[in-house]
Amino acid sequence: MEFLEKYYLGDEIYLFVLFTIMIVSGIAKEHNLFGGTYGWLKSKFSSNRVVIALISLVSGVLPLEGRSTISAGILDTATVSHEKDAKARQKLGPIDFLTTHHFYMWSPIEKPVILPMAAFGISYSAWLGMLWPLILVSVLFIGYYLFFVIKEEEVNIEPQENLGSLNFIKNVVPFLSAILGYMILGGEGPELVFPIFGILLVYYLIITKTFSLNKINSYINWTTLGIIAIVFFSSGFMQEHRGWIEDAIKNWGLDTHTFKGMVTISILLFLASFSMGSDGKFAALTVLASTVFGKEYLLWFFALDYCGYLLTPMHECVMIGKRYFGTTLTTYYKSLGMWAGLILITAAFFTFLIYSTILRNVPLLLGVSLK
Repeated sequence: MEFLEKYYLGDEIYLFVLFTIMIVSGIAKEHNLFGGTYGWLKSKFSSNRVVIALISLVSGVLPLEGRSTISAGILDTATVSHEKDAKARQKLGPIDFLTTHHFYMWSPIEKPVILPMAAFGISYSAWLGMLWPLILVSVLFIGYYLFFVIKEEEVNIEPQENLGSLNFIKNVVPFLSAILGYMILGGEGPELVFPIFGILLVYYLIITKTFSLNKINSYINWTTLGIIAIVFFSSGFMQEHRGWIEDAIKNWGLDTHTFKGMVTISILLFLASFSMGSDGKFAALTVLASTVFGKEYLLWFFALDYCGYLLTPMHECVMIGKRYFGTTLTTYYKSLGMWAGLILITAAFFTFLIYSTILRNVPLLLGVSLK
């Protein structure tokens, strides 16, 4: 028991959040709790590009699996100008991708955010304090694509079912409130987060009358929870034995203190994430690499693994856009390549020029020591 407490226990708060989100996600999908949100947004705003941006924001925090498919289904109802119908529709593929993948940087219920926070004891505010450059450059790029690459007349979202404000308040606001509470109070400790998500879970179970244990169990991906628990355990073990692991890795010629070593490590990490094409796996890579080579490289490793995940041709979201909008790989990689390039340049600048100088002198600037 002492062994488990040393390396694992203490991260149960993050596992509980994921456990809750899985159940809420299953309930919401089965009962279509969030289905009327898009119609409600469309009834409030006349600009289709604004609606797309808001759909992005809502989709980014809703706990639904396959958000790209949901977003694509909404965008698939769009009509475009007759002169450039096929070409304009291809632009909707990158929109669907861009507006449903930014949340991996900031949403506190996503594995790429939860795993590093738990593994290194980083508060949510500290995480945002570290990731803000990548979030900012992503927001600017997505805004550029939405409002400059896409023209208003090229996108006309047809009216969706509007279930009214009461439906939005009943089905969506409780979840958004829990996420907001997590963002604000998450750093205060599990005594606050446990009640927030415990109440959220009970609320959705009651309003949908979901009381069957078998039904609840069907919503839970135990394999994913197990993998995350193993990552937590491995991170704690590796931090405890970091000195021995560093010596072993240096003997292989992988040393972050040399240019050649850092380039080699970076290429290997990018290729590993590129080959796997999984948000959970790229998050695990980020945690393990930062544990071994140092938390001062967390931003850089996250950017590498995230971009590998974005650019892999095995990414199912690319196939979704191709199926719905006929978007070619050339169109995809033109936009995704620009986004990934901006992310890597920004991460390199802050990791090797800004954070490497400031954080070593003021380690508490972001609320966490990176030494």
